[in-house]
Amino acid sequence: MDIFAKLAIAARRGNAEGELPDFIMPLLMKVADNPGDFSGREELVAELVMRVEQYETWSELCCEKQGFSLEDIHRTLDRLKIRY
Repeated sequence: MDIFAKLAIAARRGNAEGELPDFIMPLLMKVADNPGDFSGREELVAELVMRVEQYETWSELCCEKQGFSLEDIHRTLDRLKIRY
């Protein structure tokens, strides 16, 4: 399975489980559904997959950060030049 398929699976799973918000899905799927647009940037897409898989709704609520936040995911999407 390639990194783009992994992104699609991770995003859909996180969204279906109620963790990942609906509004971020179009951005994540824009990457997952268009691997040709991100050829040569697979390492950055792999970083995005990791952040989506380890997304925590309350990641920055306590004194130590656990998991990744939406801000972390947005920063990676910005590096891929994906915006609303």
